[in-house]
Amino acid sequence: MTPYVIAIAVPFVLLVLFFALVSYEQRRGSRLVLAGRRYELDLKAERAAFIVKHVDWGAFTSDVVRTSFERLAHDLAHTTLMFVRVIERELTKLVRVLRARREQQLLPSRSAEKPTRLASAISYMKRTVYRSRKLPAAEQEAERAS
Repeated sequence: MTPYVIAIAVPFVLLVLFFALVSYEQRRGSRLVLAGRRYELDLKAERAAFIVKHVDWGAFTSDVVRTSFERLAHDLAHTTLMFVRVIERELTKLVRVLRARREQQLLPSRSAEKPTRLASAISYMKRTVYRSRKLPAAEQEAERAS
C-alpha cells in the first residue's frame, strides 16, 4: 500500500508546487529560475502553440501522406529501373558472346582472306628491309640494277 501512496503523492505534490511557482511568477512578472533560457523556452512554446492553433491538420496529414506515397513510388521506380539496367547489361554481354560464336561458325577463317593494301605494303617493306640487311652491298646494287 505504501508504494501506491508514494506513487500518487509525489506527482500530486510536484503538481501543486508547479502551480505555486507559476502563480508566484505571474504576480512578480518575471521568471524566478533561469530567466534568459526560460524566455527562449517561452518563445518556442508560443510558436508551437501558434502552429497547433493555426495549422489545418487535415490538409497537413493529406499532404504528408501524398508526398510519402510519391516518394515511395519514386524509390520503387528507381529500384526497378536499376534492376532492369543490370539485366540489360547481362543480356548485352550474352548476345555479344553468342554473336561472336555465330560469326566464327558462319564466316571462313581470316587467314584465307585477301590481305589489305596496308598489310601488303607493310609486308613488302619488311621483306625489303630484311633482304637489304642480309645481302652484301655489291649484290644489293646488282639487284637494284636488274
